Amino acid sequence: MKLLKFHLRYHPPGITLEYTKKGAVKSKDIDLLDLNCNSDLRQVASRLQQEEALITEEVRGQLEQCLETLRKRIEHEGPTGKRYYIHKTLVTHVLPLTNVAFDKAGSRCLTGSYDRTCKIWNVETGDEMKTLSGHQNVVYSVGFNYPVCDLVVTGSFDKSARVWRSDTGECVSTMWGHSGEVVTAQFAPKGHHVATASMDRTAKLYDTLTGAEVHTYTGHTAEVIALQFDPNEGQKLITGSFDGTISMWDTRVKDRVAVLTGHTAEISNVQYNWDSALVVSASLDGSARLWDARGRNCIATVTATAAEMLDACFDWAGRRLATAASDGTARVYRADADCRQVAAMRGHREEVSKVCFSPAGGCLLTASADKTVRIWNSTTGNCIQVLSGHQGEIFSCAFSYAGDTIITASKDNTCRVWR
Repeated sequence: MKLLKFHLRYHPPGITLEYTKKGAVKSKDIDLLDLNCNSDLRQVASRLQQEEALITEEVRGQLEQCLETLRKRIEHEGPTGKRYYIHKTLVTHVLPLTNVAFDKAGSRCLTGSYDRTCKIWNVETGDEMKTLSGHQNVVYSVGFNYPVCDLVVTGSFDKSARVWRSDTGECVSTMWGHSGEVVTAQFAPKGHHVATASMDRTAKLYDTLTGAEVHTYTGHTAEVIALQFDPNEGQKLITGSFDGTISMWDTRVKDRVAVLTGHTAEISNVQYNWDSALVVSASLDGSARLWDARGRNCIATVTATAAEMLDACFDWAGRRLATAASDGTARVYRADADCRQVAAMRGHREEVSKVCFSPAGGCLLTASADKTVRIWNSTTGNCIQVLSGHQGEIFSCAFSYAGDTIITASKDNTCRVWR
């Protein structure tokens, strides 16, 4: 084996080793989830050199340079000193929006709408690049196939999902089979499959390019409103339902692997952490739960308020989780068995429906029905900035992969791009 080069992964921090083995080029990912501004890079490099035969003394200098670059990125994306300013207002659709998403480069974004279309926008210029037309009802879910982002998936209330080419707007495949509205559609990490969740109480797996149904996942007794593939391989899938349960599936077979029970009301969101070892769920029963995905048991429950939990998510490294509640608060917890509260964010006047970490994890973004988005220090809970200007409830927000751009989507039919 011979090492060819190092590749950096900023979020979460890591290095990919590109090497040759018997003439074939291969790669190996090394997670550096504990790397921070205070890390001793010489110690980190020594540990990696001891653990990985591909890292020799000859490339030790290059490794330390890579680690220094990662550390500088973490320092640059810390929670202090950075403010966002309005860059563009996208007057997007004739009816309210439903969802938004960035591509990995942060140069394009998607908007879905009640007007039955999905639009692709140039984030820099604010120009509309493509309108994806063909659905016969609300386009409720939109997303790119990371990291390539040459395809777009849309899920619609017309009971179908579609895959489109992002450069031409051509519809590649249409996925039929649901008897109820499709509320979530998502690409598997390697892009070969699309999973959908529907109000018909099922989830389905499709071939991306042909639209052929691969599996139908049955077992939920109420609407399936959330799903996610495991972030790395896409061989595992979780679904959350209004029946109060989370189901775990192996995408290679059709039968359910496990059911996670404990919530007493509808699930509002479910998510894997980075290495798929943990699952977080939010529920209208006023709690969020942390689950051991391998042991398939609940390891912690948080019920900080009597309000409904409307969203929950992990940071990129999977070490912390955040919750959003109908009482206008958001909270950050350690993602472990203690689930100790790190910070409480108070300031919104109405419910918080969406919460997400910045890529480096130093900031938390919250979207509220009070027509504002707030940026918080995720460690102290202090509000860093209020993004105001929308004329309607804000239901979606997102950071770009680089963390330098934010998009906010409102019921006032507009998106705002902040930099």
